Amino acid sequence: MGHLPESLAIAGAWGYIGRKFLAAAVRRHVPTFVYDPGVVPNDIDPNALTRMMDEAEFYRLPADLFHLATHPEHRRIGQQILFQRAQREPLSILNEKPMAGPESPEDCNRIVAAAHPGHAITLYDFPELYDPLTERIIERLCSYREVTVTDIALCRSKDREAPDNPRNYKRMVPIQYQESVHCMAFVLFVLARVGGNVAERLAGGVSLRAESEPYVPPNPELYPYVVDGRCRYRFSLDGVRIEGLTDFKAGAQLAKRRVLRGRGDGRPFCIEVDYLEGCKRLSIDGVEQTIDPRADSYESVLGTFVRWRRETPREDLMAGIYPNPAFARITYQLSSALWRASRDRAGLQFAHLDDVLQFDAGFREALPRLPRYG
Repeated sequence: MGHLPESLAIAGAWGYIGRKFLAAAVRRHVPTFVYDPGVVPNDIDPNALTRMMDEAEFYRLPADLFHLATHPEHRRIGQQILFQRAQREPLSILNEKPMAGPESPEDCNRIVAAAHPGHAITLYDFPELYDPLTERIIERLCSYREVTVTDIALCRSKDREAPDNPRNYKRMVPIQYQESVHCMAFVLFVLARVGGNVAERLAGGVSLRAESEPYVPPNPELYPYVVDGRCRYRFSLDGVRIEGLTDFKAGAQLAKRRVLRGRGDGRPFCIEVDYLEGCKRLSIDGVEQTIDPRADSYESVLGTFVRWRRETPREDLMAGIYPNPAFARITYQLSSALWRASRDRAGLQFAHLDDVLQFDAGFREALPRLPRYG
């Protein structure tokens, strides 16, 4: 992977994602600091990290990269402290998704405004965007003199209802915000990198339809309302037909597949990729490409973040086609549109990017009317 952060500070290190980054950092001997008031899991070696007990002291660390692996409501204090620090010094911040809670879309605008001034590089963790496989897909598409992507199929699924998996006891938000947002990010990132920018790709309008089914958690007592656990959707964007499935229901296949079809220099192409950990693959026009199927996605995020930071000016990282706050806000808005379309079982249309940014799914207003478990 080349260069990794000189040090890593993880807030929420005992959570599922936090532990993935912690394992990658420890494995590569990256000095790691953690802040998590919870009980240290039995399978974590406390000697392999430095645990901070004071939150304010944690955010004052001279860490090379901060990773905020916490839920949006627990992320706010850390973001405020780091954005204030960034007025005086350069910082690197990796945030988890969703960008905001479903009931707090206004937080997206607040974060975009707060992250822009100062000296912080603030990116969001959509792992596929940092993966070398995606870079190879973009390189292939850009190798054509003339290229048109006509169809994209996306599947991101796993059984998150099984009671024998400890991961499934972590509370989730509706799947559109939690999981479909990764697919929205992939589509926007690849299409914008291949031609134009995100605004240009949305200039032709977006139309979408979706339907969902409820999630059945093994611990329903922790949920204030019933969340969606499966979402099927179709939408069109700049002439590209997109069909997707995000599925957390019982028996769901473990998959992180993408299929892109179109024409390059007058000839049809088909690119198939699976980002599933330990089973990664890339096929171009039916030919399996040489890759490392066991490449670690979380190590890739760390390595790509450092490479982007080294090669790209901050202004470009924060305004260009990267998973910055402005980009993450668009993906949040599209995932909220999927939730609204699923709830209404009706289509939605947006004329351009401003339409997407001004959309309010009405989640907060719908909360009192959402069904409860039990």
